[in-house]
Amino acid sequence: MARNVTIVYHPAYRDNYATASCETPGRVASIMEALGGRYPVVEPRPCTENDILLCHSEGLIHYERMDPGRYRTALLAAGGAIRACELAIEGDVAFAAVRPPGHHASPGSNWGFCYFNNTAIAIRKAIASGRIGSAVILDIDLHFGDGTENIFEHDRSVRVLNIQSPNPGDFLAETRGALDSVAAADIVAISAGFDQYERDWGGNLSMEDYREIGRIAAEYAADRCAGRIFAVLEGGYYLPDLGRNALALIEGMSGSD
Repeated sequence: MARNVTIVYHPAYRDNYATASCETPGRVASIMEALGGRYPVVEPRPCTENDILLCHSEGLIHYERMDPGRYRTALLAAGGAIRACELAIEGDVAFAAVRPPGHHASPGSNWGFCYFNNTAIAIRKAIASGRIGSAVILDIDLHFGDGTENIFEHDRSVRVLNIQSPNPGDFLAETRGALDSVAAADIVAISAGFDQYERDWGGNLSMEDYREIGRIAAEYAADRCAGRIFAVLEGGYYLPDLGRNALALIEGMSGSD
């Protein structure tokens, strides 16, 4: 039986701000073209600086404040991840179509078009509020989520699984094996990068592979996390298929395929 899906999105994610030329507003536009008419959409609020401090230093916040436009959008992106996590705790399958991405943002530094670690902030806030006690973060981006790894390196309550196999069969097997290695958690968060796609930089995964990744993660969530699962956009730069890849992942997560 298909589960309810909610998309978290704000029009400000299409704002232009100082970033790499490939990290364009067209990324979220492509995703919302594919998703917006299919599922209900909710707008998040910006996160607070106290939320950012759950994962990042005051020095990094001070540095990012120097670009006010980008800073506002980055706070809103983290707020989108927080809202998606809340929706998952409440029982929906949630997808946060946010930008800028976040998985290269470490406690005191950032790179790779990431400014604050959206997914990590969402998980830390949910733990700090007592709504969950543990989490699994499944990162399927082409690039290793070093920022997320650094944030949770000494935190036994959160497991970070960076899937990096260079061919589709191994990638799916590694995904399943990595999740199976975690006995239980209160929620699954997917750092949903789509640059492993066969027509994107990674030249690796098909659209059906993203659907299968969603199924694998949903099976784990159903068995060991009371069904709680959400995803937050990271990379993905082949705009003609980006939205359809996000849709495939969501369909796998929700059982609506």
